[in-house]
Amino acid sequence: MTDAPVFPGGGSPGVAGLVLVLVLLVGVVAGRTKRRWALLLTGLLGVLVFGVLVIAVAGAPDPAVPGDRAAEMTAFYTVVVPLLVAFAAGWLCGRAGWIQRVVVVGVAALIVAAFPYTAAGRITADTLPGAPVGVPGGEQGGP
Repeated sequence: MTDAPVFPGGGSPGVAGLVLVLVLLVGVVAGRTKRRWALLLTGLLGVLVFGVLVIAVAGAPDPAVPGDRAAEMTAFYTVVVPLLVAFAAGWLCGRAGWIQRVVVVGVAALIVAAFPYTAAGRITADTLPGAPVGVPGGEQGGP
């Protein structure tokens, strides 16, 4: 488990669960409308923008290491991935039967629980332009 907050604004699992359920329900509503494809793209972009804003407001995850891009990307993934998965699962559940809904929500829960947030943040930080060249993880090798 990472030391990043469960959800911005606090480490409360109850608040995070409530937000995920609300995003899931917004996805269901978006999936049931006639313009569901446009709302899928709009919702996914909205979640990405929300993640960027939350990370910008919250600042760097560790003030002692302001240039730690891997920690910043890990925090971004910790905020955005569960919301993206919840919205997409809700969208898929919008026109599905009850059995498919249970399967979709179960798979979404597994994805959120098993996603390698720290590893994905480190890999993304290493592949971004301007990342330090050297030992994987962004650390420079010394003599």
